[in-house]
Amino acid sequence: MAWKACYSAPTEVQAYVVKGYLEQYGVPCLIDGARLGMKPLAVGALGEVRVLVRDEWLQVAQGLIRGRERPQRRLRVVQRSDA
Repeated sequence: MAWKACYSAPTEVQAYVVKGYLEQYGVPCLIDGARLGMKPLAVGALGEVRVLVRDEWLQVAQGLIRGRERPQRRLRVVQRSDA
């Protein structure tokens, strides 16, 4: 069972938010590429922090992430006047 990247973020904070979101749904995941130091490297792939999931969870994780990133429809409240 290999681990594969399901999400890539420019900062650790964003990666940990996604990790927490996936874990909330029972998806086991890890963070890869956590940067150390006062001035983290943020150039191209050297600056990315990845969220990893096992092969069998990849499609589930990607679906959850897509659903999270999709803008939600807002219900419009219409007020009626009984005049």
